[in-house]
Amino acid sequence: MNELCLKQCLKLIEQKLGWGSSIDWLNQDFQLLSDQIFEDTRVRLSITTLKRVWGKVNYDSDPSISTLNTLANFIGYANWSAFKQSQGSLKHKPAKRPIKLPKVPVAIVSLIVLTLAILAVAGFDKGERALEISPEQLAKVKFTSQPTAIGLPNSIVFNYDFAGINAAKTTIQQSWNKKMTFEVDKNGAVATGIYYYPGYFKAKLIADGQILKEHDVHVKTNGWMGSIPGAEMPRYLYEEEIVMDESLRLSEETYKDLYALDIEKAKFVDFHYSSDLGEIFGDDFIFETRFKNSYRKSNGKCQTTEVLIHGSEGAFIVPFSIPGCVSDLSIFLLGDVVDGKTNDLSAFGSDFTQWQTLRCEAKGENIQIFVNDKLAHTMKAPRELGRIVGFRYSFLGAGEVDHVKLSRNDEVFYEENFVDWREH
Repeated sequence: MNELCLKQCLKLIEQKLGWGSSIDWLNQDFQLLSDQIFEDTRVRLSITTLKRVWGKVNYDSDPSISTLNTLANFIGYANWSAFKQSQGSLKHKPAKRPIKLPKVPVAIVSLIVLTLAILAVAGFDKGERALEISPEQLAKVKFTSQPTAIGLPNSIVFNYDFAGINAAKTTIQQSWNKKMTFEVDKNGAVATGIYYYPGYFKAKLIADGQILKEHDVHVKTNGWMGSIPGAEMPRYLYEEEIVMDESLRLSEETYKDLYALDIEKAKFVDFHYSSDLGEIFGDDFIFETRFKNSYRKSNGKCQTTEVLIHGSEGAFIVPFSIPGCVSDLSIFLLGDVVDGKTNDLSAFGSDFTQWQTLRCEAKGENIQIFVNDKLAHTMKAPRELGRIVGFRYSFLGAGEVDHVKLSRNDEVFYEENFVDWREH
């Protein structure tokens, strides 16, 4: 591994994110980066892995080639090899001889430093001072939204009023992803933003970097839908491309179309359901499902599969693969990650020639995960998952789902077996 190439790759990632220097990044920033990399590449790099790569955690070994491939893919390259070739001119340069500067009296140096400090403070005072907003003025600020359609993609109409706040820059951030931020007229009243994926988002009205108001935006699906993730927007699967007879799956024609050509790596296929499921929350629920990965080609050998439960305050992701690939798995719960590199996740190694069952039981902050009726893992939620609002299944290659049930005690909030689904 060329260390200069890695440094350049990390620099390009930081430029793409626009979050400032990684020196100041906190744990939550690495979690957001993990989410964004997954959103763009469908590969989950754990917080620990990212911290090792950025030098926040001491680690003697070089990053694995799969990690490097994912980082390169995140900034638009096919793999690490392609990125290295693009950086062919990066070589170790011989150290330059130090330039001898004439000696300057200490008093003059002190005067220069003092002058620079005064100029810096003056500059900050001019343009960087935080807005002074009274509670009365903040109470007058308005921020609401409504969707223009049911299903995806979906444009959301934002209505806002900055109540005369004199900010240099006014923006709307559509979700945690700072890439989904756009400028608005501080004297305007209406703006629109588009969402390409379903889910539960927190939109923010911002003036000069200060969040003035925020509210939830629930982007719903029109029943179950399928998509193939892309860097900017997914390819949506039309109704005729999905079969919902006894199980939810790709049609045979769609499967053949997707994999008619030789491709280096199989695509991920996602099935989504996002809706109002009632007053059922992440601290008291039972989620049960049955699924399998049906892809049988070497470019998707691990048969990686993820089951995601959407909450209004975050997500819970349970991963699966063939037994030989469990080292690459990570359980994700509201920012906490159980990494297969440092934990035994062999219980999530699956024989996908057979249907697999998953049951998640939550009581208070405790969550138990059962795989094929055996307790596979227990964990504690670091905070509230919130109201449960949907599910997502991600299959490397292809997969099927034939049962989904969400309940609390004897009360069923959602159940689907995909029998005569289109008649529902």
